[in-house]
Amino acid sequence: MIRILLINFFIILLATPVYAASSSSQLDKSLQDINSSFINAHSAAREFDLAEGPVILYRNGQLILIKNDTKITANIIFRTYHTFKVFAHIPVAIYLMLSPQGEGPINSKNLHLLRSYYKKLEYVHKNMHQIKLNSTELKKQKIILSRSIEFLKTILDNEKFNNKELISFTQGMLPFINANIESAARNQLDAIHWQVMAWKSEMAPEYWKKLRVAIQGAVLARNGDLTKQYFKRLLNIKKEGLQLVYKELYFPPTPMLTLLATRSVDRGISVAIFNNPDRMFRDVLSDAAASYLRTMKFD
Repeated sequence: MIRILLINFFIILLATPVYAASSSSQLDKSLQDINSSFINAHSAAREFDLAEGPVILYRNGQLILIKNDTKITANIIFRTYHTFKVFAHIPVAIYLMLSPQGEGPINSKNLHLLRSYYKKLEYVHKNMHQIKLNSTELKKQKIILSRSIEFLKTILDNEKFNNKELISFTQGMLPFINANIESAARNQLDAIHWQVMAWKSEMAPEYWKKLRVAIQGAVLARNGDLTKQYFKRLLNIKKEGLQLVYKELYFPPTPMLTLLATRSVDRGISVAIFNNPDRMFRDVLSDAAASYLRTMKFD
């Protein structure tokens, strides 16, 4: 009798963990199923929400209109915008090639880099007549280019530089850089506005009132972002919220390290070009955009 009881006792001991494991597994699955139901319900709610009205996305120089299960894409970054940007970057590039190594004799690696850049500038200078800008805008680009070539030639002839002459050059170029910033901002805003107004004209007023916008842009440009300023004005709102969201764009593979280094480098650019340590920590086009938006008609 005692032997039978002991056998039954051991059978119970062996069976209990199996039952507990099975019970735990079933419970975990049930919890996962419950959470999956939440995720599915949230997804369905989002789809229903997006169907309520038109949505405009901005990313990578494109506007994307989503309405009634259709998607329409429009490019709004044009060649003239890129031209203004490229020429404005020339003095900045020269600063970045020289400043990190410090003043004094230029090492052979940097001399090679600077000579290569100099040849590229000379080539563009000889072919400026092919650039499609009006005469006033083209003249500004020629000034940026010729002064940059002149400064680089002096540096390359001497194979050395000092910080005073570098800053004198970069800040001396600021009026022309600002002119390009203003032209680029106008160019982009005009392109955005033309497309958005064209889409608006195709929709009933009540449906258009439900418009929402999502913007993908650079991390440091979030403050004063040109497209965000435009859509705040269009939607007649003061800040981001239910009608307008901004998604920061990170660049892999090391976004945190990249962001850390970018802040440091851009602080140097802010001082060297704009004589303002915080200037690069908002959209470069922000001031020009704000000024031009005040002249635009949205009725």
